[in-house]
Amino acid sequence: MNQTSKKALIICLILIAAIGVAVYGRTQGGDSQLVDAPIKIGGVFALTGLGSWQGEQEFKASKLALEEINAKGGIDGRMLELIAEDVSLDKLKVAPAAASKLIGVDKVTAMVGTTWDEPAQVIVPIVDAAKIPMVGHDQTRSIEKAQSYGYFFNTRHQDEIAIDTLLAHAQSKGIRKVAMLRPLAAGFYQFVADHIHKSAANYGITIIDDVNMNNSATTDFRTFITKIKASKPDAVFMVVNGFTECNFLRQASELKLGVPVLSVDSAQDYKSLSDCAKVMENITFVYPKKSAGYAAFAQRFESRYGVPPQTPSAVTAYDSMMMLAEGLKKTDGKGGEALREAIKSLSGYK
Repeated sequence: MNQTSKKALIICLILIAAIGVAVYGRTQGGDSQLVDAPIKIGGVFALTGLGSWQGEQEFKASKLALEEINAKGGIDGRMLELIAEDVSLDKLKVAPAAASKLIGVDKVTAMVGTTWDEPAQVIVPIVDAAKIPMVGHDQTRSIEKAQSYGYFFNTRHQDEIAIDTLLAHAQSKGIRKVAMLRPLAAGFYQFVADHIHKSAANYGITIIDDVNMNNSATTDFRTFITKIKASKPDAVFMVVNGFTECNFLRQASELKLGVPVLSVDSAQDYKSLSDCAKVMENITFVYPKKSAGYAAFAQRFESRYGVPPQTPSAVTAYDSMMMLAEGLKKTDGKGGEALREAIKSLSGYK
């Protein structure tokens, strides 16, 4: 090999080495590590099983928010990536593994979720211990009251206000005796029952029966309806949703329960409107006021998925992802304590 060829070979090797160092530094080393890599967000939703009609809506709303964020350039040019895990009320055993995978394997920067209180009761302590900020969208304040979690936030409205509003309505209609029926003495159902017991007397209402069915998956309410009917209440309080609503209302009609049914915002379910609208005339429920912002969200949701939002927690799931993005902008995409403090500063977020 002549001198000119040797010089050309040396220059070529130097260039290859320089490129290799640059690539390595960009993906592996120091402050430049993963500069252009997406920011991973973990999501926990009921995608199958109990609550999946709701969890699917929450997942879609979270994706819509993420797509809108990415369309505007993400977080300083870095895109957000949503990694979803399926955890429902009837699959609580998988909750610890799902949380551990998102934290330890996927290395998420933050999380959103869950569908209902029960999965959150399992997952939030794990997330909090790992110092991964999590913004919930479908949890009562009982999660925060059970223990002070520094890394957990919540976009859901205050259920205490909703329940008090419903009790005030019952009082205005002359309702004095109420019987309660609930699938479980746990989670959201327990929270609602506890607050009704606490507040009913303020509205001149007495709880004359409180029936725990001890089965969140039941579709046959006839025995329980018959028992409650015998106590002669002025109204029945039952937390219904897309899984329970139609069966419960049909069976209440067949057994001639004959009194109003009171429920919370989960009764506002478009699935029930399409499946059993005729038997919904006897049910009263509370719902947050819909703002102009909600109308715009609903329009975008329908444009993206072909149907309007079907459950109340779709918009709060959307808000959770948007709040997370606002926090990440303040930290330049960093998680941990910095992100926690950034989210805390968004307490007035609308």
